[in-house]
Amino acid sequence: MLPRDRAEKILTLGEAGWSAQAIADQLGHSPQTIRSYLTRRTTPGVRVPRPSPLTDPLANFCRQRLAEDPHLRPSTLFTEVTELGFQASRSTFYRALTQLRLSPTHRQSVTQENSAPDLAETSRTPVQTPAHAPMLPRPVAPIGGETLVSYLGRLADANHLTVSEVLAALPSWFTTKIKNRDDRALHHMLAPATAEAIRALARLAGTTPTSLARALPAFGAADAHSPLRATTACHRCAARCGIPQPVSVHLPTHHRICIRHRIWLGDLGQPHLDLTSCPEIISAQRRANRLLRRYTPQQLTLAQQVAVKAIPPWPASPAAIPLHWRHRLLTLQTANHRIGPSPEHDAYTQAAIYPDAITIAAAELRANSTAHPPGPE
Repeated sequence: MLPRDRAEKILTLGEAGWSAQAIADQLGHSPQTIRSYLTRRTTPGVRVPRPSPLTDPLANFCRQRLAEDPHLRPSTLFTEVTELGFQASRSTFYRALTQLRLSPTHRQSVTQENSAPDLAETSRTPVQTPAHAPMLPRPVAPIGGETLVSYLGRLADANHLTVSEVLAALPSWFTTKIKNRDDRALHHMLAPATAEAIRALARLAGTTPTSLARALPAFGAADAHSPLRATTACHRCAARCGIPQPVSVHLPTHHRICIRHRIWLGDLGQPHLDLTSCPEIISAQRRANRLLRRYTPQQLTLAQQVAVKAIPPWPASPAAIPLHWRHRLLTLQTANHRIGPSPEHDAYTQAAIYPDAITIAAAELRANSTAHPPGPE
């Protein structure tokens, strides 16, 4: 942008009948710059914002991913959008997040705070790596996708200890990891000690390193490029393991339903819904699983987001809601009225439109497929 006095001089010369080329020769600017002021495409003193390198679909993808996982790091999100076709540099991506006000704030979620209320004490407690980790009397099995904070909190509760006391019996790797907040991010300084950390926790918890590595994303065994969302584990799956309280987990973004127990798994802080009376919603989850045989998780997540936006918003009048949605919505509300949320909760809406969203997402994926079109589902 030119200084205001220089821009006003361009306008003055233009009003005096000078051509763009003559003004450019006189002032030493390019003819294109002169024409932008003469044609009023550029206003003196007003800086034209740079267009964001993130397209609307990718910006919406980032917005939803940051809402689904409050601790998602920009570096992880950059990897995800790169696999969706984003071609700019990492620094450009970070600037775009700031420009769109999408920069995540790494704060501890309410669920994690409730899982380990004494983490503030942990940060003040000096922790040293013990020579030999003991074995606690009550073993605790991990839940698939469980956060490290949640698992250590359950391990401490089962043995009538605090999280600080459990961490004191483990390598300092765990204290550093917990302070990091993001389970999936593994700093290069921590990576060499990860294997020994798994073995130490397995000895302490009375389980196997394999089961811990497979269940807990903190150890990096899960696909680092697969998008995850923060939520709570199926309460019936937890009950089968003797766990009465909610368990904080990271699940794949497409995993919305526990098919085994027919439970809708909403976003973090949202209630679970019984889907027994709506088998078409469960079938939609199976269809989403089949789509992953042909498309990447990022592609499916993006297509589903586009599909949700393509579905008309819910009208203010219940009579204007499409008949099949209204029937599905009323069925869900009736089946969950005793144990579920209020009938106006967003979880009902998200579950009711899920089959339609998957159908539209499948069509979107087929339309965008260029190299190897998918076969019948």
